[in-house]
Amino acid sequence: MVDKKTESDIKTVRSFLEFWVKFHSIYSGVISRESISKEDEQKFLETKEIIKSKYEGLKGGLEFKYMPHGRLTDPVSDILVIDNVRFMAEKNLRKLQGDWKDSYVFLNNILERLENKKRRLDQFNPMAVFIKKFFEEGITKKLWEVLK
Repeated sequence: MVDKKTESDIKTVRSFLEFWVKFHSIYSGVISRESISKEDEQKFLETKEIIKSKYEGLKGGLEFKYMPHGRLTDPVSDILVIDNVRFMAEKNLRKLQGDWKDSYVFLNNILERLENKKRRLDQFNPMAVFIKKFFEEGITKKLWEVLK
């Protein structure tokens, strides 16, 4: 059985993951320099705002919340809170690198869950689902008629 919502969610998460990898590439390029210029940071912050709006759309479009491994915070949102990279301490930059890894795992976990859902739905026979709904609706209508 094909679930268009799940198919759409998978495409959306995959697309976002591509943007996320590109965003990480920009970030890595910026922090690899000896000094970070205002222009570099501005490019990073502009890209971050675009990613942030895409992520808000992604979160709003998914039907359920994902919180793998009992994590209490969203690692993507944690990274998107960054206001500057020029003045971050080395320790914070290393922590941020770990957060990037967590966020990538987090996003891939969402994708994996959606793909598992798709595989489960693919195992259903659409005709059997239709027949089941038909009988359930018929029984529900009869019950309403009896209760009236």
